[in-house]
Amino acid sequence: MRKMDFLKKGVFSAGVLKALSLALFMAFVSCESDDDPVIVKDKGDFVNGVFVLNQGAMNAANASVSFIAQDTVMGNLFAERNGAVLGDVLQDMVSVDTLSFLVLNNSHSLMVVNNKNFNYVGQISEGINNPRYAAVYDGLIYVSQWGNGGEVAVVDPEQMQVVSSINVGVGPEGLEVVGDELWVANCGGYATDNIISVIDPVNDEVIKEITVNDNPQDLIVDADGDVWVLATGRSEYDAVSGSFVSVSPAAIHHINASSYDVEQTFLPDEVIYGKATKIALAADGQSFYFGGGYGFPGIWEVDITASELPQETFADVTPSGLGVNPANGDLYVGVAPNFTAAGRVEIYSANGTAVETYEDNIGIGPCNFVFVSE
Repeated sequence: MRKMDFLKKGVFSAGVLKALSLALFMAFVSCESDDDPVIVKDKGDFVNGVFVLNQGAMNAANASVSFIAQDTVMGNLFAERNGAVLGDVLQDMVSVDTLSFLVLNNSHSLMVVNNKNFNYVGQISEGINNPRYAAVYDGLIYVSQWGNGGEVAVVDPEQMQVVSSINVGVGPEGLEVVGDELWVANCGGYATDNIISVIDPVNDEVIKEITVNDNPQDLIVDADGDVWVLATGRSEYDAVSGSFVSVSPAAIHHINASSYDVEQTFLPDEVIYGKATKIALAADGQSFYFGGGYGFPGIWEVDITASELPQETFADVTPSGLGVNPANGDLYVGVAPNFTAAGRVEIYSANGTAVETYEDNIGIGPCNFVFVSE
């Protein structure tokens, strides 16, 4: 792959010799010492803000990316910068150096852009089948995907290709780097699974399987280094009633990352919480947010030392996506009223106060957030 250098350096000498004339001295007064070089970085078009990943509607190829910064919103970045369609069902985005990799579920590919200007760089399709989410470890990108029986694809960002794959459970979904390991929640895809796969990324092999409630969806790592898993439980379609019926309960598990023991399990009452699908860690790692139950408006905040779930909501909204700004702790909530019209982004401070709502230039189904700083 052709590499491009977006870092410009200027190194100047301050060795001013006595023999230099005053004019020559004045010509160099702005220069610095070799011991203290000046580095000028190309910050690009996107700093101190957040990328909003808009999922789009299935089979409509209308996924998009927005960027919020300084109370302005730039919409549909990929189409605007490249004059082309991004793809179908955007799930996630991770970055390695100046490249960002956008996970397109129903396009079965990773779209690669320059994250300084969002210009197209390439696309990875070979070895990518129904991808879901991604994580970066030791310079490689790990992508959960439902295809090929359920696996994690390992992508070399320099070669821009899949270099290996790791067989896991059915429907691998959320994944997270936990110390020197990679933990994967196998949500069952179109079936059922109840396993967290723990991967040794050095050898690309599963070294531990942890049993949790049915269909674990996502996981986070708290300030103590322990793991919290959100499992949605299993539902089956009832042809008589014409609706989905709960077969097994949703759960939130607290797992000791060292021993792999499930130390605590919350079973959210579906009458109150629904079957939540979203979880996000607070900026200080001392609490987390969950919500997104089908038809159940509400986001709840849970302290990692809590012995029971709160009854009072943090925010009365049904999220299609959750993200926390690491700089100030604000909670960003994607809201999708449906998948035919644009959604919105609501922002809440860490104390639950509504801060801002953005609707202009937000795409269909805002589902994920990627925060960037200088």
